[in-house]
Amino acid sequence: MTNFLHYLFHMVEIGKGERRVGDGEKTKPASSGLSPFRGRLYRAMWTAALFSYIGAAMYDVGASWLMTSLAPSPLFVSLVVTAGTVPIFLFALPSGAVSDIFERRDILLIACGYMFTISTILGVITLQRITTPSLLLLFTFALGAGTTMIRTPIIPMMSGLVSKSELPAALTLSAVASNIGRAVGPTIGGFIVATIAPWAVFFLNSASFIVMIMVIIRVPRNSSNRKQSSQPPENIIVAIRAQLRYIRHSQAAHVLIVRAGLFTLCSSALLSLLPLLVRHELRLDSTGFGLLLGSFGTGAVIGGIALLPKLAPRFSIESLFTISIGVLAAVIFMIAYVQDFGILGTIMAIGGVAYITTISRLYTIGMQSAPKWIGARVLAVYLLVLNGGLAIGSVLWGITASMIGIPITLSIASLVLVSTIFIVRRYYSTSIVSELDFTPASTDHWSLPTQLSIEPTQSNAQTLITIEYRFDPKLCDEFEHNMRELGRALKSEGMAYWELFQDPADIGHYIEIRIADTWIDHMRQHERVTKNVELMENGIRTLLKDSPQPVISHYIARTVPSD
Repeated sequence: MTNFLHYLFHMVEIGKGERRVGDGEKTKPASSGLSPFRGRLYRAMWTAALFSYIGAAMYDVGASWLMTSLAPSPLFVSLVVTAGTVPIFLFALPSGAVSDIFERRDILLIACGYMFTISTILGVITLQRITTPSLLLLFTFALGAGTTMIRTPIIPMMSGLVSKSELPAALTLSAVASNIGRAVGPTIGGFIVATIAPWAVFFLNSASFIVMIMVIIRVPRNSSNRKQSSQPPENIIVAIRAQLRYIRHSQAAHVLIVRAGLFTLCSSALLSLLPLLVRHELRLDSTGFGLLLGSFGTGAVIGGIALLPKLAPRFSIESLFTISIGVLAAVIFMIAYVQDFGILGTIMAIGGVAYITTISRLYTIGMQSAPKWIGARVLAVYLLVLNGGLAIGSVLWGITASMIGIPITLSIASLVLVSTIFIVRRYYSTSIVSELDFTPASTDHWSLPTQLSIEPTQSNAQTLITIEYRFDPKLCDEFEHNMRELGRALKSEGMAYWELFQDPADIGHYIEIRIADTWIDHMRQHERVTKNVELMENGIRTLLKDSPQPVISHYIARTVPSD
């Protein structure tokens, strides 16, 4: 372990100052699924993240086993899982907001230091045999909160360490690391608990955060390449409000959330019912279960590293989704009826390939479905949906299996999963995401009044922007259609209110209303406006090129004293 840490530290030292996305250099196409590992800093971060995933899986085993001796009740044992999962639902939205507002490197350092402290304290009190069921649940909840704060910023920060062409491979490798952790961690954790004690697992989990801190501390500041704002940072409430607006109005976010939710809701039947299938239908012991789970994990690793990089250039994202979900549905159906253990192992490996393909493509859509200023917040919602779908799906399929049996339940789950292919292709196509351009618009695209009689930054009142149009009434239908698309984009990118009004006495006379929460929020919108909005507004200007120029006005809300 010591030799590895020296090697890891050496990699980080060499990797300082390494080229990242946005340096203005030409990027070479990713030649393989391992191409991101050419960057020493990325390689070190990935290895540290892998240690963290393994440590988390080891902790789950140690905490659950410890609870069986502290309070041998099914309720208390199940509460260990609940205590580790609930923080995801409580802190996912704030973690995304914090990751977009503050430097992600600093957030990860603070979160890892916090996790190291909590896990070490738990190891000490467990070693001293003063841990109680309530304390164990409290510490598990605290670690779950820290894990939530790490998951959101780490993916965009690692993505900032590779070239743009290597981003899909880097996202796939992140998913591979998570699967390796889930496959290897329980085995190592179970062995350590059996040979030493649960407290040893807690200390090893602490050590994983030391590795993470050693790497993160060498990552340059602003490694996420976020555009620096001249405005004061948002507060958490304002940031979460913008997050909810984006999720509500963005078509790209809808594609991500619906696809992730349906996939995890249906596919959760595979892993949630596998233990019962192995014990009651196949009559195998825990070794057989571990081997099948290992086959699934091995397939995910091989698929992510060797197969997916070869498939990605040949198929569109939509085609990969269709193929991988169809294959996974077939796997879920077959494991319900195949009895031969060797064949089952092969089927589970194929399922792992299909699973990692879908997850990695969802990660890619997640990174492409939002501008950088709100990227971590959208990713946080994605993780929330992914975990929520897993939790809800596991309960639903478990209840269904208890009523109609495991094979029939798995058959239903596979059919429902297949049906989602047709739903998402029709209403939530990935082409919506690929057609959008979230790069910043031209710096002079939006203009401000040349002179201001008052200082609007001193006011926290709402800001009203009106744009008055006059044109040939024959253009009304096309104009209104284009404006509806523009309004949806503006609301998704932070506008508090948007509406289009028509003069009933002059149908070629329209007024567009935009309202920002404050003048500073409107200034942030000037910095954040994307090519999507610019292209839409340029299209409207082209449509009205023979009409008078629109008249733009800005207003600050004034409080009128009541009588």
